[in-house]
Amino acid sequence: MKQPSPFWEILPNRVRRNYHGGALLSAFNGEPAATDGNRPEDWIASTVVAKNPGMPPVPDEGLTSIRSPDGKIHLLKSLLDAEPAYCLGGNHWREKETGLGFLAKLLDSSMRLHVQAHPTAAFSQKYLNSSYGKFESYIILGFRKGTSPCLRLGFQHAPTPETWRHIIETQDIAAMDACFEPIPLNVGDIWIVPGGMPHAIGEGVLMLEVMEPSDWVVRCEFSRNGVVVPPEGRFMGRDLDFCLRIFDYTQYSVSEIRRRCQLQPVILSKTDHLTMEELVGRSHTGCFGIKKYCFDNGGGLLPAPASIQLLFVVSGDGTLVCGGHEARLRRGQRFILPASGPGASVHLPPETSLELLVCTP
Repeated sequence: MKQPSPFWEILPNRVRRNYHGGALLSAFNGEPAATDGNRPEDWIASTVVAKNPGMPPVPDEGLTSIRSPDGKIHLLKSLLDAEPAYCLGGNHWREKETGLGFLAKLLDSSMRLHVQAHPTAAFSQKYLNSSYGKFESYIILGFRKGTSPCLRLGFQHAPTPETWRHIIETQDIAAMDACFEPIPLNVGDIWIVPGGMPHAIGEGVLMLEVMEPSDWVVRCEFSRNGVVVPPEGRFMGRDLDFCLRIFDYTQYSVSEIRRRCQLQPVILSKTDHLTMEELVGRSHTGCFGIKKYCFDNGGGLLPAPASIQLLFVVSGDGTLVCGGHEARLRRGQRFILPASGPGASVHLPPETSLELLVCTP
């Protein structure tokens, strides 16, 4: 790539999972109406191959494709490998080579997900030969009509490791359910899920999920709503005894979970044209950050990046102008801006506003 693009549009990237959903993704992205199925996630910034043991293999499943203003399409991973300094920034490239440093996806659940947990980075480095665990963050974007979405997070009635093993082995779902109390969700909520903490996203939730770039998962429920997790998809290719070491068996009340895991936005700056808020920062994870940019009064300049940026449009309608090129901004659109690219700006019609979520390594 002799003349790297000033930005890239991210193309839809639906990925199979062991639960159903996805209809809201089509509506949010402005696509034709669709039904729910086994592709309930859109991996919008991924250099990670999806792990779907027990399903027929799909080449490069999970890897994000991008399109430059001249219409050329590339894998994001291939772009970062070819132009790491331009795209990622020198400091990031030297520290993490060509890895993006995070995985971002849209998720739409028509059912409660299976109870699961993910390893910490320390556990992955020690036992899984991986640099990353799977610390997660959730930005709640919307709900399905007629649902009262909730989240299971941490044990409110903690079992011992021996009892938890018995519950999983026997698939005693009533006993598993009794370990949790549902936590109601609201649009705009910001949550983090540390590695090791058992959790399950509830029915009817549309959200942006940003996490460490891995697909490590331990699934505790083997069947839910007719969706069966095959044996090879339950324990990361290990056995149950190995996976039992991943869990945090601390007992947390709902109020304790809210104090530990529900974040409040912090205003970083505010002008007539742009309000910047930090949603997830370095005090929560060293892997990535998430900010919210709210543009008003005709728009303005995007803050100069120190590293690669994922731009995701939550609401509004406008135009991205960068390096002599333009692209429409509307709900569901997403773009990659390189660290060393030209300055970019957002232009809005009079008396309108636009909200962006911005993810960086």
